[in-house]
Amino acid sequence: MGDPEKMFCPSPAGVSSALRQGEVLSNAVELQIVLDSIAETASESTYEADPIEHPLVIIVSQDCDLEQDFNFRFRNIGKQRHELPSVLFCQAMQAEEFVKNPRQSSIFESKTNLGHFQNNNDYRFHFIQAIPEEFDTLGRGLPELAIEFKRYFSLPTGEVYHRIKLDHTQRRCRLKSPYLEHFCDRFHYFNNRIALPEQYESK
Repeated sequence: MGDPEKMFCPSPAGVSSALRQGEVLSNAVELQIVLDSIAETASESTYEADPIEHPLVIIVSQDCDLEQDFNFRFRNIGKQRHELPSVLFCQAMQAEEFVKNPRQSSIFESKTNLGHFQNNNDYRFHFIQAIPEEFDTLGRGLPELAIEFKRYFSLPTGEVYHRIKLDHTQRRCRLKSPYLEHFCDRFHYFNNRIALPEQYESK
């Protein structure tokens, strides 16, 4: 196991400072519109939403954007254009549950594939080792985490801060450099991949 002091640091509590790229939050809630509540005529729609609960998430949005938004939103510093409408997240799951999930369990039946995942050699997934309690703001620690780069979503920035203020959502810890850059680089590499109509062949 790697040295957690080099990898992690606790998050600041509450809304005393800006959210950070590579920060892990618990109990985030995403509201998904019920499709049947969307009428054929938009003006007649009475929207209903189902809550999607995310036990753990990790922030992908850029630090500079988050900082500028925080300064504008809470300190009256900067201009309207610095406001960040939403925060980009990736879902995070307990790694043990993730590898047993029927959606991808067949991938990890092979010890080779499991090893590639745990060593971050599979470009679709990201593995984070267990986070000890002293690096968790809540003092509980976090288990090994798995992130699938296809599983990302956004939430309104104001809503995220409000849920944190009410303690519905909790700030837990964040990745330190260069583990932060490693995570972000891998996320953007996966989502910037180019699909080719055919692969090259050697005669």
